[in-house]
Amino acid sequence: MSAHTSLKPVIFALGANLVIATIKFIVAFITRSSAMLAEAIHSVADCTNQIFLLIGHKRSLKPANEHHPFGYGKEEYFWSLMVAVLLFFVGALFSIYEGVHKMMHPQELHSVHWAFIVLGISIILEAKSFHVAFSHFKKSNANKKLLRSLKETSDTSTLVILLEDFGALAGLVIVLLSTFFAWLISPIFDAIGSVMVGLLLVSISFFLAFELRKLITGESINREACSEIKNIVEKSFLIKRINNIKTMHIGKEKFILLISADVKEDALGYDIEDHFEKIKTQIREKYPNAEYIYIEAKDAVRNQKE
Repeated sequence: MSAHTSLKPVIFALGANLVIATIKFIVAFITRSSAMLAEAIHSVADCTNQIFLLIGHKRSLKPANEHHPFGYGKEEYFWSLMVAVLLFFVGALFSIYEGVHKMMHPQELHSVHWAFIVLGISIILEAKSFHVAFSHFKKSNANKKLLRSLKETSDTSTLVILLEDFGALAGLVIVLLSTFFAWLISPIFDAIGSVMVGLLLVSISFFLAFELRKLITGESINREACSEIKNIVEKSFLIKRINNIKTMHIGKEKFILLISADVKEDALGYDIEDHFEKIKTQIREKYPNAEYIYIEAKDAVRNQKE
């Protein structure tokens, strides 16, 4: 998958959120709506988040060197984690604070029709952004259930955009309903809407942080992939026994593979290296994102030394 295609959801979301944030701030000022202000801050946080993702993507493309022998792929994990932190401290906490403040000091909304117009436009833009991110995500995770894909993906930029857009859509629906009830019944509903948006962002930021923690600390690829790799290795006529298979994500759609295996006693040293290269080729045909593959032979090496 090309870098341009991979960045499409990020760039589209950034453009949409810049437009949405500007409109929301104007209408929040006109209507005096705390829920609309919370959504405006949410959109600003989203714009900053997308810039973080672009920085992470650029830094992840740096070539490997002696200090980072496996490259800089995990830069994207770090910058995605910064997104979760920003979403919590800027988006979520501000929304909750603003909602609690308005509960204590409720205000009547003004020019509510502008709020409904902006919310309608924002929902259309966010729905389009969500569709772009969701289509990209499903294409990269075909034949998998959505929740499982969210937990297993190493494409953190698309994961972040997908969850951000979902949160934005859900938040807009909350603000639409809270604004309607604040206009129809009581201004307190505007404050309640702001708090609900904040709690929604807390949930998303915690989910993101939890998933990113696993990748940063060295999560392996899924069990099915490990099992298929094991089957490929076991088919080799030189392999006596597989001791262990270790994997770790090292960036977007990239992982490192370490295989320790005992070879048969009659294996010759010059056969082993050539045969292992064939095994690596077979693995890469099935999993082209296996960036580094190391196969360690045990018994034959010891036998040759003896």
